[in-house]
Amino acid sequence: MRFIVELEYGADGVHGLVTREDADRAVPFHGWLELLRLLEGPHTPGDPRDEP
Repeated sequence: MRFIVELEYGADGVHGLVTREDADRAVPFHGWLELLRLLEGPHTPGDPRDEP
């Protein structure tokens, strides 16, 4: 699986866009944990990874 990550770092932390090779559009993220969740891949609703 390949990803294109557009990463910006500023005073409010890290944010940007992630595009998966099989996706038509980029998904925005804000923060390292949200980026890592996007890189983990899709999961089903109610997955424990959805909990804060």
